[in-house]
Amino acid sequence: MALVTVKPKFQVTIPAKLRKDIDIREGDIMEATLIGDGILFKPKEVVDRVAAADRIAAKFAETQPSPADRRRSEDEIMRDAIDDIARSRRERRSRGA
Repeated sequence: MALVTVKPKFQVTIPAKLRKDIDIREGDIMEATLIGDGILFKPKEVVDRVAAADRIAAKFAETQPSPADRRRSEDEIMRDAIDDIARSRRERRSRGA
């Protein structure tokens, strides 16, 4: 067990071995949760929504529609995609994810 000191502005230094074990780097985002009489810090991934949307749009641009989808309007395909996303979210929430 490593001991750390609370510095001015309530900063602590995470020991090098712990940082390396879970690959924490300067600038990473951590989630802090109160657990009993302690604090649990967990690394979190931050998603740049604009960059993610650009990557998704690029993938859609590369995708060729199936012969069945070629006969459908863009609105029909979009409605089905939105329904699929909503169904997936409901299933994930019902599993407690």
